[in-house]
Amino acid sequence: MKKALPILIYTLVLVLATGLIASGATLLIVSSVRLDQGETVVISQEEYATLQRYSKLTNLMSVIESAYVDDVSAEELIENAAYGMVALLGDPYSYYLTPEDMASLQESDSGRYVGVGATFTTDPEDGSMILTRIYPDSPASEAGMQVGDQLIGVNGEDIRSMDTAAVTSLVRGEAGTELTMTVLRGEEEIDFPMVRREVEVVDVEYDMTEDGILRITLSAFSTNADTAFEEAIQYGQENDMKGILLDLRGNGGGADNILQPIADLLLPEGLIFYTEDHDGNRQEYESNAYMVGLPLVVLCDENTASASEVLIAALQDYQVATVMGTTTFGKAIGQSTYTVSSDGSGLHLTTVRAYSPLGRNWNGEGLTPDIVVEQPEELRANPLLRTEENDVQYIEGMAQLRSMIEAEEAAA
Repeated sequence: MKKALPILIYTLVLVLATGLIASGATLLIVSSVRLDQGETVVISQEEYATLQRYSKLTNLMSVIESAYVDDVSAEELIENAAYGMVALLGDPYSYYLTPEDMASLQESDSGRYVGVGATFTTDPEDGSMILTRIYPDSPASEAGMQVGDQLIGVNGEDIRSMDTAAVTSLVRGEAGTELTMTVLRGEEEIDFPMVRREVEVVDVEYDMTEDGILRITLSAFSTNADTAFEEAIQYGQENDMKGILLDLRGNGGGADNILQPIADLLLPEGLIFYTEDHDGNRQEYESNAYMVGLPLVVLCDENTASASEVLIAALQDYQVATVMGTTTFGKAIGQSTYTVSSDGSGLHLTTVRAYSPLGRNWNGEGLTPDIVVEQPEELRANPLLRTEENDVQYIEGMAQLRSMIEAEEAAA
């Protein structure tokens, strides 16, 4: 029931909106206009409660704008309040996105973008930005950057207190423009000047050995990786593959809707994983039994994270693969991206925890491989130096897979 309430409002009350990008929905919570003395407005009790709840922010802005010694932009105050609100969560995977950040995010999802050809993951221990993948024939690889480098500066600006979206915006830019990225490699600080250019994202690479082993490198669960992975499996089936070596080293994760059809080809019918949100609501992701059913070895390392860990956990729970390498990164939480304003700004927020079919959550700990295989330090630091002759994890993985194929053929 609505009733008339006398409200004296000195300044504009903040307008908040939120909506999930995928659905495009937007929910207007409350808005108000300045009222002259003596006027009344009819609002609901819920709207009045919202005005009261945010009165502190409104009063702060009013005092700053009217009394601060220097001129200050109301828009800048709101932007910084948005940054601060999310930063207070202390979650390296949750961050505010400017309209420019949102545009960059959508660009990277398209499979092509202008940049340097490097990806990084936020270390939850100290918030540092660690390079996890460098694309071949990219500005980053040509400059000499390495996986494992800690990014500390872009064009002379210290980025160690910035969130992922802000750093990404600094690195991205127009093709042909110059930038310098500064990294910490061990105790040495190194500058890498380079020129931005268009980079094509290739998430799946595959080939077949002469003895029938399909080798697949899956770098991320994004763009069209699910389609490309299915093409790889089909190629293997058409060429009488006997086993699969799946390389997930350096795979930082990606989208659930890309993960699910890939997992479908490797798992029996049943639960792939499930998530639980703030209220304990559970969402399950199922496999439909398109399982290839061949000997499978999966390679992983400390940069194998998120969706790739979800896949590994399920493979281990169903005991349908041998996982080899080193303990994975340890990210078993998921994020959602929301639009929060009509200007296009957004929010990337941790909203769920992920669990394996047997209920395991490995967040902050990582997954232990079935067979631990350490990589030489120089190859761990720079995967671009790996070859079939010196890559210890690959060599032992192939040996393990061949022995699994032989045992299956002997039992047939």
